[in-house]
Amino acid sequence: MHLTWPRAETPTHYITMGLDPDLTQAARICALETIDFLVTEMKLSREDAYALTSVAIDLEITPVGGRHQRRARDDPKSLFTGLKK
Repeated sequence: MHLTWPRAETPTHYITMGLDPDLTQAARICALETIDFLVTEMKLSREDAYALTSVAIDLEITPVGGRHQRRARDDPKSLFTGLKK
């Protein structure tokens, strides 16, 4: 598996990230990374991953030193109960 951005996992969430000085671009990167995660790891279709990202995933903004902003999406693991990996 080749990752283009970091991912993290807690006991309750999967986390994807995007980093850019422009918050819009950081959000775009993060959304695309979330969709990629859902397709590759959760075996959703791209369409289903896009829909799920749009309605059920929390977005968090975190300042990162200097002029960069980080956007992270927290995907609650409870959303995936019953899905086969």
